Amino acid sequence: MKRILILIAVLLLIFSPRILWSLKTPTPLDIAVVDKTVPKTDYREHNGLFWILDNEKIFNDRGDTYDIGRDYFGYDPYDQKPFPPFSASGPFDLIYIADTYGVYSNDLKETPDGERSKHIYGGMDLLEWNQIMNSRDQQSTLIAEFNSFATPTDSTTRSVMEENLNVEWTGWAGRYFSDLNSEEIPPWLIRNYEKQYKKKWSFEGSGIAFVHLSDQVVVLGDQEKRPFVQFQLTKEGTKHYEHVNDSHYMYWFDIVHPQEGAVVEAEYDLHLSQQEKEQLKDAQIPTNFPAIVHHEQEKTYYFAGDYADFPKQSLAKWSGAPYLFWLFTDNESQFYWHSYVPLMRHILTDIAEEKAE
Repeated sequence: MKRILILIAVLLLIFSPRILWSLKTPTPLDIAVVDKTVPKTDYREHNGLFWILDNEKIFNDRGDTYDIGRDYFGYDPYDQKPFPPFSASGPFDLIYIADTYGVYSNDLKETPDGERSKHIYGGMDLLEWNQIMNSRDQQSTLIAEFNSFATPTDSTTRSVMEENLNVEWTGWAGRYFSDLNSEEIPPWLIRNYEKQYKKKWSFEGSGIAFVHLSDQVVVLGDQEKRPFVQFQLTKEGTKHYEHVNDSHYMYWFDIVHPQEGAVVEAEYDLHLSQQEKEQLKDAQIPTNFPAIVHHEQEKTYYFAGDYADFPKQSLAKWSGAPYLFWLFTDNESQFYWHSYVPLMRHILTDIAEEKAE
């Protein structure tokens, strides 16, 4: 009998996070997600967001958790065709533009080689964007992240989106690479560099590559050990987000300026040498730029990075799982657990509290 009681106690201890999640009161929120970059069934570009919605027990209007393969507007990787365009009337509590880059023929290969290829679907058009804006009311929160208005979105639509999101894109995007001599470097990036500078790509070690809309390339490399790109809260962000931590950021980012009335709540620190600052200055690339731009009155956020992009992760329906993963992060996952998850939990809590008033 004693052994049975011990076994029951151990099982309760093991499964208590799942039990606690089941007992948690659901939070109903009407959320619309747009992700046009879904070539594969891992739903990677919005997976990070949906894990948080699941873990926070955010329920949709069907009285259930949000379905990662159903509850978004974009591309269907199973039928390999677009879902119907955004046409919901709203108003939504939250609209989240995860990615509009789209699907290209090379993406559908079992092992994509990183080459640019035929555009199949993607980009935001003005009619759809106007529909999105019309589905908001004064309480609706709008979040967009990279890539929401860059290629292949046309310049007219991009300008309207920038105005509505209270940012201005410089045309530049960039990424930290742990090894500039690895297969992770896109072939088109190497070709553009060699064409522009009339010399071979001979970088080794870690570095940061910048790419302009015009295909201009700037590479910061040739350091024995380059520090990671650092996501860090500004003074304003520190006041707002109690549990969001600074972290290494390892993915694509774009360089934007805030428009009047918007506040920069986080920025990127590239740990630049004086020579590298001069190199960026010569290319008219700012050495300091935003990671999060927030307009409180208009309830808009722009995340200047690929924030919701995250591989599939277990234990979504376990209370306390974010704290467990927080303890065991590596360089690749640190930003997600230390920064993005607490950031989104804070925003979702704000939205839910305002809705309940």
